[in-house]
Amino acid sequence: MHKFILRRLAMLIPVLLGVSFIVFSIMDLTPGDPVEMYLGDNYTPEAHAEMTKELGLDKPFIVRYLSYIGNAVQGDFGISYSTKQPVLDEILARFPNTLVLAIAALIFAIVVGIILGTISAAKQNSIFDSMSTFTALIGVSMPNFWFGLMLIIIFAAGLGWFPSSEFSGVKSLVLPAIALGTNSLAIITRMTRSSLLETIRQDYVRTARAKGLKEYKVIIKHALRNAMIPIITISGLQFGFLISGAVVIETVFSWPGIGRLLVEAIQLKDTPIVLSLVLIKAGMFTVINLGTDIMYAFFDPRIRAQYKAKRV
Repeated sequence: MHKFILRRLAMLIPVLLGVSFIVFSIMDLTPGDPVEMYLGDNYTPEAHAEMTKELGLDKPFIVRYLSYIGNAVQGDFGISYSTKQPVLDEILARFPNTLVLAIAALIFAIVVGIILGTISAAKQNSIFDSMSTFTALIGVSMPNFWFGLMLIIIFAAGLGWFPSSEFSGVKSLVLPAIALGTNSLAIITRMTRSSLLETIRQDYVRTARAKGLKEYKVIIKHALRNAMIPIITISGLQFGFLISGAVVIETVFSWPGIGRLLVEAIQLKDTPIVLSLVLIKAGMFTVINLGTDIMYAFFDPRIRAQYKAKRV
């Protein structure tokens, strides 16, 4: 197992180098002068030249890129062009907010998605199954930013049940978590249904029914656990997408997370923040996928037995 983990982590290095080079190149070629944006009304040729030299923007492209990579390896992600604060401090101040939002959206998607998918599979071709399938199709097709705006109009501006843009406790988390997690909910519902339909046709499920076990025990204890591998896979992938896709929802709900920070940094052409956020998200995506693979052994005894056999 440890060799597998080390091999997967080693694959992360070329990915991060490739992503960093592409993003650095795009930000360098994008029109706009971050120094001019920062100076604003205080702009003078002398101040511009001084700040350009201070930020190292007078150096060639490849020198600036290699310097950034060398410092990043040591944990130094540079100084923000717009705030003059360490990039890592800016990110760490907002990252917990994005993580809380992504986890809340994932919990909502997994709990509701598995429940709906399980009932749909157990009651195949029923009215509930048809309604669940139709709802899942809408959830996959619906843009989350539009759904977020509809939630604000109905439940915040209309009914006044939840705040629309305040960050003040659990109530402020409900609407953005639902808006962010709806697409994932639909995908998990469909995956649970299809995986469970395949599992309940297996011989061991028929044997469990023949022993006289109640149907809900057969479904939950025997069928659902063995159908969890594809559900875990899609849930792990969705968690990575939720962290990355929080950019739009954080903007709609004015959520103070790294997604909103990324939008602000792009507008100001703040390359150190943009590049650092992209690298962190790419690294997290890989680590999440690795964690998903490790969880397979917890849910599927066959995979756990393979690792034990290799050790022997």
